[in-house]
Amino acid sequence: MPAVQIVLIAFLVSLLFFATHVAAGLLLQVRKYSVKKTALLWASAGVFLFLEVSLCFLTLSKPWRMPVSLLLSYLYFLAVFIYVSADGFWKKCYLWITYGCVFCIALSVAFYVCYLIVPSASDTLAYFLRGVIYGAICSALLLTYYKFGRPVIREISGFRTRNWISLSAASLIYLLTFVLLLSRISADNGIDPDTLILFLLLVSSFAVASILIISNIHQMRKEARDELVRQNAEYLMSYVDNARKSEQENRRIRHDLRHHDERIASMAKAGDTQGILAYLGQSRETLESFPTWCPNATVNGVLNSYAGKAKDNGVEFIAQADTPAQSGVADVDFVAILANLLENALNACVAQKSSGPIRARIRNVGNKTVIAVSNPCGPDLKLEDGLPAARGVGIDSIISSSVKYHGEINYKMENGICNARVILNP
Repeated sequence: MPAVQIVLIAFLVSLLFFATHVAAGLLLQVRKYSVKKTALLWASAGVFLFLEVSLCFLTLSKPWRMPVSLLLSYLYFLAVFIYVSADGFWKKCYLWITYGCVFCIALSVAFYVCYLIVPSASDTLAYFLRGVIYGAICSALLLTYYKFGRPVIREISGFRTRNWISLSAASLIYLLTFVLLLSRISADNGIDPDTLILFLLLVSSFAVASILIISNIHQMRKEARDELVRQNAEYLMSYVDNARKSEQENRRIRHDLRHHDERIASMAKAGDTQGILAYLGQSRETLESFPTWCPNATVNGVLNSYAGKAKDNGVEFIAQADTPAQSGVADVDFVAILANLLENALNACVAQKSSGPIRARIRNVGNKTVIAVSNPCGPDLKLEDGLPAARGVGIDSIISSSVKYHGEINYKMENGICNARVILNP
């Protein structure tokens, strides 16, 4: 067959593989960057896939074409997936390794179907048919995952390192076995009963192992939910307690207003101007101890709460907010995101005995809500994919709440200052 036709077939199959890989990546990832940057990164993966598949089919002999092209494309797409997703490293590895197992199973089934229905097809036609069959199988599996698996997986902490390492190791063993078996199925050039039996046994074993893993994941999901509920309850109780104190103080001020007026009138009759100014200064300090940052009660409550905590720890706290009373971001998500950012900032200052300042800014820019928090931080803070490498439930809570609004999360270190920014699209 002419080289032009081979390249065309390779292009069509590469396009199909690219669409499947990108669909898997988009379903499995927790988006970290803007839509434009994410699309650009995945598009670059498509260009790489087309070039390397075409090069492999034009330069390599038949036994090496498929394994080399699949290995290169799989590793490159793994690197892109790890880079664009905001999840924990080992969770990302587990998800993509498991997708690799599904990929091998679907491609093996495609080989067997072609051997069964078109046993005498040319290599190029068989390659094209296998691509179509593989695409159909993977599309059905990805749609099933989107409906049933994705909501569960996204609730689970990506930073429970020990759990995800264990799951990744189990999936990697299956992936290596499936790759070897796929190479054997390809080399058989037909249906070999022994290979078919081995394939069916391996798929059955993988299915049983997947059921056990799903049980493990459900347990992790329950633990994650319990932890997030506990943490959000703590933040909400802190907010309620602070709001109660503010209301009590405001009631006291309103109750004492008559006495204040009489005091000022008395000093005015006596011509005590300095006394009036000093008295008004004291009143201003009392009023400013519970400042109103913006019209939104929840944002005010969180900012007031952490302003008080920062003051108690000798840390300077500076905040700006323009959040309206009715925001597109739910109160519980504001608490989860803003309170966690401020909690991490305060803990960092206390740990290194820094006086701050902690700077918080909440802005509405068009249809977006931007939450930015910065604080002095020591050199021991390590970032991985735009997030702290050492992460706990606080970061998970931020990610979990941000996902609802197609959010972007990014941490940066500049001159000893940690800058955290969350952009929400309510």
